[in-house]
Amino acid sequence: MKKNIHLLIIFIFFCFSAVAQTFNRGASKEHKKIYRESQSITAQIKNSFEMMVDKSQPEIGGIQIFSPEVLPEFYFNRDYRPAWVDYKSFVDALQGLENSLYDGLNPKDYHAVKINELINMLYQEFQGNEFDIKKVAYLDILLTDAVLLYAYHLLQGKVNPETLDANWNYSFKQIQDDAPYKLEKAVETATVSNELKKLRPDNRTYGASMEKLEFYREIEKSGGWENIPEGKTIHTGDDDERIPLIRKRLSITSELNVLNNTGAVNYDSLLVQDIKNFQFRNGLKPDGVIGPGTLEVLNISVEDRINTLRVNLERNRWIDSDLSDNYVIVNIAAFKAYYMVNHQPRFSTNVQVGRTYTKTPVFKDRLRYIEFNPTWTVPVSIIRKSIIPKMKNDPDYISKNNFELIDRSGKIVPQSAIDVDNLNISNFHYTVRQKPGKHNALGEVKFIFPNKHSVYLHDTPSKSLFEKEERAFSHGCIRTQYPLDLAEVLLDDDQWNRTRIDSVIQTRITTRVFPEKDIDVLIMYWTAGFLENEGFGFFRDVYDRDGRILTQLNRTGVMRRPGD
Repeated sequence: MKKNIHLLIIFIFFCFSAVAQTFNRGASKEHKKIYRESQSITAQIKNSFEMMVDKSQPEIGGIQIFSPEVLPEFYFNRDYRPAWVDYKSFVDALQGLENSLYDGLNPKDYHAVKINELINMLYQEFQGNEFDIKKVAYLDILLTDAVLLYAYHLLQGKVNPETLDANWNYSFKQIQDDAPYKLEKAVETATVSNELKKLRPDNRTYGASMEKLEFYREIEKSGGWENIPEGKTIHTGDDDERIPLIRKRLSITSELNVLNNTGAVNYDSLLVQDIKNFQFRNGLKPDGVIGPGTLEVLNISVEDRINTLRVNLERNRWIDSDLSDNYVIVNIAAFKAYYMVNHQPRFSTNVQVGRTYTKTPVFKDRLRYIEFNPTWTVPVSIIRKSIIPKMKNDPDYISKNNFELIDRSGKIVPQSAIDVDNLNISNFHYTVRQKPGKHNALGEVKFIFPNKHSVYLHDTPSKSLFEKEERAFSHGCIRTQYPLDLAEVLLDDDQWNRTRIDSVIQTRITTRVFPEKDIDVLIMYWTAGFLENEGFGFFRDVYDRDGRILTQLNRTGVMRRPGD
């Protein structure tokens, strides 16, 4: 009998560990004894909630309650009867909380310490065959509250993105009004852990990230990988003493396709292909050359990879899955844009994003129209820093660069009519507009989803910059490598095929086209996640945003709770 009780205690004591995952009949009997005074426990639970009514910070036994709205309703609906009388349901709930590890969360955030403490005290009291009913009531309430908090974190995340980014405008999944009823059913059927799994984001990126997290944690348990020393750049055919280390590094992460000849120092063609694949999956130019950049990524520790996955699992939890069937995702960190049709990738293109001092913001909106042959109205900041100085140095600067000066009455004014010597931003009373054409700063097409940031996707004459590994060059807008191809797939209309689009471009007449479909545009920042061809990639944290999220994820206690 003592052995059975001990199994139950160990199960809780090790923070929802899997020691007693298997249903145990003996432990079930002892659990039943703990709950034998059902009426007294019910009265104590009711009394506990009555004492919470007037408290600004509801608590149980000195422990703050995380779900001050759903939790009381749940117990009120069941006349304050204890929830976890059935041992199987009790174990199932604990298993569900343990599963938070796979989401990159910490089970200790879900009352684990206090639950352990209560169970340990109850075990000690059990030796005298007497139980403190208050402790049983507290245990019951805290376990229910822990389940509700974990559910909330799966729906909206542990970290509040609005505290990190004032521009955040994504909607969150909401706790449904029938949550207490659903929890009641899950408790009755011992399916809490399964119902919690259903709350995870329903996208393949989240599932793939969970798999990668588990994979890298296993590598971490085995000691990770060795650091590869710096040295000269390695080209195809070179001999280098570091090649065996590089082979071993790729082998550990299952990225080495040929496992024999691991001691060879020659950089042969087979390894070159493996390196190209590695570079592609890590946001590097897949040229097969092992230079400082590739070595730096090879030497990223397994611990850092785990942290990156945890951060991006959290980012996934911030996103409401209620999207239109067709949407564009721009991943700033990957310098990529993807068009998704029925949640499957149909088109992808490289993009350029904002510099580190003119960062592209993260936000969501809906595509309203596509404009061919756009004009470009120059922002005041560029007029001050660039246009006025160049006008002073070149009397024909405006016409040479296909610009127009427009006065307040809407008339076009030639540069020669302006006293440029005394010109400054305070007496510059003109709009500067660049006419349509290949050399227009917006190129030949732009994609408008109105927003307060004045950010949109567009073409660019700076095509050579797409060959760069890191493409943070813009003032915040998103320059697109294949914009006319993107326009064609977004319109998806026989009336607007590529031949029609090309003919409109040739006219140099500004033309707006409104898509018939609802198409959301999601500007995201993921340093790990979706890669084309159903792959998974890691990307450089170009804006240094991961650290703040990781700090809050690792912070002891609860960052975010229902009602925040």
